[in-house]
Amino acid sequence: MPEHIVHILPEQVASQIAAGEVVERPASAVKELIENSLDAGARSVSVEILGGGSALIAVGDDGSGMTRADAILSLRRHATSKIRSAADLSAIRTLGFRGEALASIASVSHLRMQTRRAADEHGVEVAAEAGNIEDTRTCAMAAGTRIEVRQLFFNTPARLKFLKTLATEQGAIAEAFQRIALANHRIAFRLTADGRTIFDLPRANSVLERFRQVLGPRIASRMLAFDLDRPGVRAQGLAATSQESFATGRMIFTFVNGRSVRDRVLIRAIEQAYQTLIPRGRHPAALLFVNMRHEDVDVNVHPMKTEVRFRNGGAVFDVVYHAIRDRLADQTENASVATSVDTSAAASDALAPSTDDAAMGLITTASMGEDARAGQSADATGDSVPNPRGDAPLRLVPDAPNQAAFQRPLSLAYDRDARGGGATAATAHPPAPIPMYSRLRVIGQIFAGYIALETEEGLLLIDQHAAHERVTFEKLRRELRDGGIRTQAMLAPVPVELNPARAPQVHGALSELRAMGFEVEPFGPTTLLLKGAPAVFGPEGGAKLLTDMIESMGDNESGFRGGGEAAFENWLKQLACHGSVRVGRVLELAEIHSLLAELDRTEFKSNCPHGRPVHIQFGRGQIERMFRR
Repeated sequence: MPEHIVHILPEQVASQIAAGEVVERPASAVKELIENSLDAGARSVSVEILGGGSALIAVGDDGSGMTRADAILSLRRHATSKIRSAADLSAIRTLGFRGEALASIASVSHLRMQTRRAADEHGVEVAAEAGNIEDTRTCAMAAGTRIEVRQLFFNTPARLKFLKTLATEQGAIAEAFQRIALANHRIAFRLTADGRTIFDLPRANSVLERFRQVLGPRIASRMLAFDLDRPGVRAQGLAATSQESFATGRMIFTFVNGRSVRDRVLIRAIEQAYQTLIPRGRHPAALLFVNMRHEDVDVNVHPMKTEVRFRNGGAVFDVVYHAIRDRLADQTENASVATSVDTSAAASDALAPSTDDAAMGLITTASMGEDARAGQSADATGDSVPNPRGDAPLRLVPDAPNQAAFQRPLSLAYDRDARGGGATAATAHPPAPIPMYSRLRVIGQIFAGYIALETEEGLLLIDQHAAHERVTFEKLRRELRDGGIRTQAMLAPVPVELNPARAPQVHGALSELRAMGFEVEPFGPTTLLLKGAPAVFGPEGGAKLLTDMIESMGDNESGFRGGGEAAFENWLKQLACHGSVRVGRVLELAEIHSLLAELDRTEFKSNCPHGRPVHIQFGRGQIERMFRR
């Protein structure tokens, strides 16, 4: 055995280990260098890459620049201008702070830095290889900094071996660039790859304008602005209408105090805000900015600073959830919505009384998605064998009509936001907002399942089952939260026979069935006695409705028991679905008008509880083009 087995690593080896933590791939280096530019006060940042970032990464900015001494010192490990003491870690106000990025990148590349302060006559150029400074000289350049990183990981072949294809690495760089650009709309950004321009983003006047620059006008036209400010936490940004959804969660962007993060609390809050609005397995688009006191969030929990820890995660979740959920509750107000959004890294200081919240206006428009039919398969139970009249009336009894809504001119077929004037469109011809259905002309019913309405913009088709299901679901949920689903007694008790193999599980879920509005009692080992059914449906079809609900339980009582509020919402979906009018049911004109009026008084009316669209629209121009007019 050797006498000494513990030793100090050479500086170069330690730097390469640190580089492995901070610089996972070329995209990590790009992110760190851009964040340094932003911390230096840059108003314009350009990025150039070759070979997926392995051959070259060049980041230039017009920031504050450095002196010769600072430029040399910045390449040493733990060198930083952003913190002075351990106490500074409790309230970090810059994107970078760890003092590892430049040194780590330099240790695994050939690095050349050119930098100049505006007050200096000349700039300074520093060249380093594998972390060792090889040369320093003066240079002529504009104020700012340019850093070139060549042959990244040239001296760490193991890391180089695990890089993906050039296209994949370039895509990761573009995604990191995209996130930073979205969070800093007042900064101009440019990204070129192998001589081809990927992004060329001038300074934007609003978050929505930057969103449109980065992700295109179509999705931008379908975003709703939200803003909820509570003591210590503010959540603001953009959220897609409920008729837009995506196969993955890659369209969700989350930022805390201007820093792009991947946080489970924030993602879960956004996803749950869309619960019952988009199909299961689909994901929304959202751009979320959370601003809070710096001392209430720990950003020093990951070497790449992509994760955070909240002092009160529950409060943050609550604010984000309600900010988006409340905005989605009524998507008719989307013609002109203004809110105050500041996405800078220091925006959290706006929560302090002494800070001026200088923010830009953010104007959004929302629309009905042209491809909203993508989620229709999520609720196949809505279709049934055609039945001209069905077994029971709709039982839609409208409340007193909202007279104010009907005092507006009939030409205003769409409900506009009373706070705004004309809409500022995300495109030249923005899609129409969600309409006030009851104010549109009823053309009739198609295929005994779809209600046809005429609008100023074209033809609207409403799925009667999806519409009635949403109305019923919201009524049931409101009753449940107000103390319990109301029950209407049967004229005479009705026995309901159970499958003997499943009877014990059903008997074990009697309390849940009663909570859903069914007044039931055991009546022998394989029979229930039904004495009342949910009042919203009436007692006529109560036995069939109860049977359908039992069939929806699954293989055991876990289909009903456990899961808290989320489980009850799933049961409410089933109850609303089984109790709603089906496709194949011919409706009288009075029933159609009653359904439309109820729908207009319902929150989240654009989608059924399973996420399927309530309506689709065929634009007038689309129809006329089909006839070549």
